[in-house]
Amino acid sequence: MQIEKIKKAFSESKSVCIASHMNPDGDNLGSICAMYNYLISENKNAFLIIDDLVPKNYLFLPNIAHSVKSENIAFVPDLFIVLDCADIGRLGENCRSLFLKSKYKINIDHHKTNTNFGDFNLIDSSSPATGEVLFNLFKDLGFELDKDIATCLYTAISSDTGSFKYDSIRPDTFITAAHLLEYGIDKNEIAVNLYQKRSLEKTKLLIKALSTMELFENNKIAIVYADDEMIKSCGAVKSDTEGIVEFIRDIDGVEVAVFMKIKESSIKLSIRTKSHVDATKIATVYGGGGHTRAAGADMDLPFKERKKEVIKLAMDELK
Repeated sequence: MQIEKIKKAFSESKSVCIASHMNPDGDNLGSICAMYNYLISENKNAFLIIDDLVPKNYLFLPNIAHSVKSENIAFVPDLFIVLDCADIGRLGENCRSLFLKSKYKINIDHHKTNTNFGDFNLIDSSSPATGEVLFNLFKDLGFELDKDIATCLYTAISSDTGSFKYDSIRPDTFITAAHLLEYGIDKNEIAVNLYQKRSLEKTKLLIKALSTMELFENNKIAIVYADDEMIKSCGAVKSDTEGIVEFIRDIDGVEVAVFMKIKESSIKLSIRTKSHVDATKIATVYGGGGHTRAAGADMDLPFKERKKEVIKLAMDELK
């Protein structure tokens, strides 16, 4: 039913905006670029909106260089598409305003905590990545992919599955990846950009963040933090904090990994778990969400109080 409504929205719309959420990750960027390339191929007047800084390792994505800022959109689009965004609050203020004014609003995602904020919501929480949800949508639309779109989708799926190693993967995910490889994509280029291209500045920040690490519950809980001053002192940018929480999760014996990015007026909480703890049970306490093994939230200051609370919540979940 949702597919038919989405088809109708596509056919009746001439101008379309596709937007990333704030602090975009690989699944988000790969998915919005895939959708943008699809719309261009269908001769739509499409606009790719990215208001935040794009991490350098995703600049290889086809046509990502064509992105614009939402402040430069001086019209109300017929259709606004949001991908890999569980809550409308993750859009910037300008994007949110454009989205709400649009005639049609489509929300495509795989987060189990998605709030169904679109007119049409295509949500598959059993899928490990929005890129896979989008692949299936294109298949349902009868659309034949090309190399550029396949590159975007493969990037999205690889990114959100940790290079196909997280337990969120289902058999269909490997089948999807195999289909995407048939379009002649350069899987080595994708792997190098995603996993083998950490800048020196990002490396310095990782080292500095690791120096803050504290361990609890016989080393089953690991927590680290970084603030704006640490980021600045390393010559890094805020997107360089991506990957820190996964790094400490990978420590042998750690079940719950927590990274807290301290900003001027709030804290960004990131949680990763291995086998037994549902990360969303911690994140939702602070109005956040995500997946069983990866979740996050925005928190109010002060840092020390929030840190104590998160440690206590993690301890309770381990029991």
